[in-house]
Amino acid sequence: MIALYLTIWLALALFVGGETGRSLTRGSRAPGWAWWAFSLGLVLALVHTVLAFQWVHNWVHADAVNATARQTQAVFGVSVGWGVYVNYVFYGVWMADAAWWRRFPDLSQPASAVTWGLRAFYLVIILNAAVIFAVGPRRLLGLMMVSWLAWIWSVSWRQTTRPGRAAEW
Repeated sequence: MIALYLTIWLALALFVGGETGRSLTRGSRAPGWAWWAFSLGLVLALVHTVLAFQWVHNWVHADAVNATARQTQAVFGVSVGWGVYVNYVFYGVWMADAAWWRRFPDLSQPASAVTWGLRAFYLVIILNAAVIFAVGPRRLLGLMMVSWLAWIWSVSWRQTTRPGRAAEW
């Protein structure tokens, strides 16, 4: 079971690392390691999902949906299992973002409205997964990751809205 937790927490750490490299080099090409970290994080997140289906849900999708509904009931008082599908969307967006970045490394971040839409989406998903639904020390780790993302993204935003430089949106 340690592999189940290790894969997702390493995936999130790599996501944050990749975003750090990309965000703090706004206006220039991000370092090569940033894309690799971002993409390896995606691979580990997908491995986490495969492991969860193998070890926890015995390849029964309805079991994953029901488990998610129970967790949502425990946290929010509402029994909904669509969080499983939200994870699929998260992986799809992450994959599209990585592909865009790879295809256009000099334009690793699309137009600002798209960038901030992606960041908002990522933040909501990671906040829920790594802070709200996490327990014990993992919640603190998730809070540190989310705080770091918020900080680097705010630095990136300030870089694009400095006096004398027009905001991109």
